Amino acid sequence: MDINIGAILINNGLICFTLGLVMMLFAVFHKRYNGFVLISSAYFCLSIAFALSATRPFLPELSIIAAYTLSSATLLLIYIGIERFREHEPKLLKYSLFPLCASFLSSSVFTFIFPNIKACDTIFSLLVLAQLATCIWATLRNAKAFKSYQFMLTAAFALVMLSFTYKTYTTFTSPIDIHNFQSAWPYGSHMQAYPVTFILSAFAFIWGSVERAEIEKDKHAKELEKNYHFMDVLLDAIPLPVFHKDTDLRYRTINKSFCEVLGLPKEKIIGKTTMEVIPNKVVDLSKAFDLRVLKTGEEQEYETAFPFPDSLQHEIQVKKSAFFDSSGNISGIVGAFTDITERKIYESKIKYLALHDQVTGLPNRNMFYAQLKRSIAMAKRNNYTLALLYIDLDGFKTVNDTCGHDAGDTLLRSIGKRLMTTIRESDTACRIGGDEFTVLTEMYNNPADIEIVAEKLRKALAEPVNCEGNLCQTSASIGVALYPQDAETSRDLVKAADKAMYLAKKKGKNQVCFFNNLEA
Repeated sequence: MDINIGAILINNGLICFTLGLVMMLFAVFHKRYNGFVLISSAYFCLSIAFALSATRPFLPELSIIAAYTLSSATLLLIYIGIERFREHEPKLLKYSLFPLCASFLSSSVFTFIFPNIKACDTIFSLLVLAQLATCIWATLRNAKAFKSYQFMLTAAFALVMLSFTYKTYTTFTSPIDIHNFQSAWPYGSHMQAYPVTFILSAFAFIWGSVERAEIEKDKHAKELEKNYHFMDVLLDAIPLPVFHKDTDLRYRTINKSFCEVLGLPKEKIIGKTTMEVIPNKVVDLSKAFDLRVLKTGEEQEYETAFPFPDSLQHEIQVKKSAFFDSSGNISGIVGAFTDITERKIYESKIKYLALHDQVTGLPNRNMFYAQLKRSIAMAKRNNYTLALLYIDLDGFKTVNDTCGHDAGDTLLRSIGKRLMTTIRESDTACRIGGDEFTVLTEMYNNPADIEIVAEKLRKALAEPVNCEGNLCQTSASIGVALYPQDAETSRDLVKAADKAMYLAKKKGKNQVCFFNNLEA
């Protein structure tokens, strides 16, 4: 065997082993084992094939089989590279495996069963040419534009086809010496195409892998950008103000409604803290709940007043939750708030209607008893006296019957106003029934003072009122009960004042009677 050809084979084997090792490392570094491991295995097989070819003087049959295995592995390498690079797998590339298998079969038949080097070499070359032509046609026919690595693969195809064509030609035109097969220059020269083909294929694969990775990266970036755009549009479509803060409490994401509530454009909010965009009196409360979310990871909810761009204070309900990253760590805060001003107004109205009389606007029976219990508890704790005045209008039914209910309502409203203007600000006047009122007087100095207040009320309520064009006049019978002299509970105190009021009725109406006078 010629020493130069042996050196070339050993050199090619080292090149293939090196490329196989590079591919294996590339697979490990990029964690993409499927295609890369197959290519790496193909390179290792090629290196073994080269080593076996170099042992021709010792194992002649194995050297011939190794040469064909070398050629087949080259085609398999290119095939896998094409399959890896293309976005879809053409059927023609799969069909091209049939001539490749036939080439192995023919090599075995004409090497071991019917030894014929010329037939073996010729049929193998024709089958390989068919397989290569199929691969090239499948690659070229649907390609809109070639990239750099595709040009390299095409050059590798062309180089191998040229070498096989040359080999087939020399097989028919040059005599073959079985003992000097590889040292003959017609057969040895075409072997030089293999190292170039291997290197081109390897560079094409590596280059294509990097380029494909960049394409995937760009595609992924576009998908992310598309998703971010979708999320921005989705957030802007939400009518509630929505926000996202990082762990430094700086705004990172907000929607259109949030900007409208603050009256600031998005670029003046993003990257700033709550203190920089929200009035100071709201900052402390907001920061306290932000820190609580970051510390506990639990959802927080609270209500507060917030100045809107209309210069009015709106009641808002704020909900904040922790935002967890893929590792399960808290990486920020997400939240939203709702304008509950209308709800608060309705709740206030409902509460007012539940505790106030609709005609006079005075506290009603429910509020009266609640206030009376609180007042008795305070008087007991602070050891002072309070008085309850129970008022019943005299002749109110006659006004209703003769002048109508509208006139009666007008009279009641007038009575309510007179009560409010006559008593002290610390006293409480209520309407507890149709024509029944109460006045709760706290912390007076002398029982005689209560009698003066009762007389003022009696005189004020006896003045005539213009009711819907009619002059209406009523009087008031007033019963007075004292705590704790006359009763020690709210129920007993009301009963005592009611009995005193009935005593005033019996005495001729338009009078003031004390419960202690009734006992006497």
